[in-house]
Amino acid sequence: MKRIAHSAVSLRSTLLLLLFALVSCRNGGLLPRSGGQLYEVLLVGDTAGMVRSVLSADVEGLPQPEPSFDVSEVSAEAFGNTLRYTRNIVIVDINAEAYTRPSIRSERNVWAQPQTVVHIGAPSAMALRNSIDSVGRRLRFLLNRSEMKKQLSILHHERNVKAEKLVRKMFGIALWIPADMIASKQGKDFLWLSNNSATMMQNIVVYLDWSPVNASDAKANPDVRTTGYGDSESRYFIGARDYMLGRNILGETDSMHMATVPESVLIDGRGFYRGLWMMTGDAMGGPFVSRAFLLQQSGRQGNLVCRHIVVEGFVFAPGKTKRNAVRRLEAVLYTMRQVKRTDH
Repeated sequence: MKRIAHSAVSLRSTLLLLLFALVSCRNGGLLPRSGGQLYEVLLVGDTAGMVRSVLSADVEGLPQPEPSFDVSEVSAEAFGNTLRYTRNIVIVDINAEAYTRPSIRSERNVWAQPQTVVHIGAPSAMALRNSIDSVGRRLRFLLNRSEMKKQLSILHHERNVKAEKLVRKMFGIALWIPADMIASKQGKDFLWLSNNSATMMQNIVVYLDWSPVNASDAKANPDVRTTGYGDSESRYFIGARDYMLGRNILGETDSMHMATVPESVLIDGRGFYRGLWMMTGDAMGGPFVSRAFLLQQSGRQGNLVCRHIVVEGFVFAPGKTKRNAVRRLEAVLYTMRQVKRTDH
């Protein structure tokens, strides 16, 4: 009897292990690795081309038109097993029996991992067309969030720990620094890190936003989203940026220095700024993305005032597409958090 009981227990254990394996497989634990480059999307069943248009919308804050995503398309009938391993998939379904109005939902790790699958449904092509603006915004949000997670996953494993310690010591913030950023320049309340690439130069600057009082007398409004520099928050940001970067990032001569293209600045209301930079007296320029953290207590030195710690990524890559480089630097900005300063 003991032998039979032992066998029953063993059988029960085996069945439980098999059940666990099946559940793990369904939850993505045993799924194959997905394929595809960053910001690539496989679009399925978009016969009217409406979804492709929103995926191909230009990225804000770049000096030349670049699509939000690189799109490949297949029909629903051609969407076979191999294509199901793509990392980002958008499936469009026009079906009057299944939908009473346009809808959008996303799933994670359906056929591979990591993977994002977005389903867009509508009762008719006309119904989808009438809602394409709202559906498009939601679609880009879901895919951008997924790609930002991927960027952060890559960054987490490829970091310059020595540079991170320097940032913490100088500014009291934690920040993930890409491993390839090994060149640096320090100034008063200023740090510049770069990969010094000859073809795709990516840079991070961290600074306190000191600027003359008369250029910084406007209160920041965190709820504003604007283009141009007539807004008080834009004027404050541009004044402080031009003051600090203009004194620390110089061109071939001291008369050449970094400045902001004022009318290019975009503010998203979360402390993020986008725009274009230029080198005065030279043809150099490119895109930047910045994030400002409000200091608990403003600083004052003579006629200078300081309100924020700013982390910025900027790119110099003449003749190259810059979307992925800017988004990589934007991922760095999302890792920013305030901590205690270190003295060693």
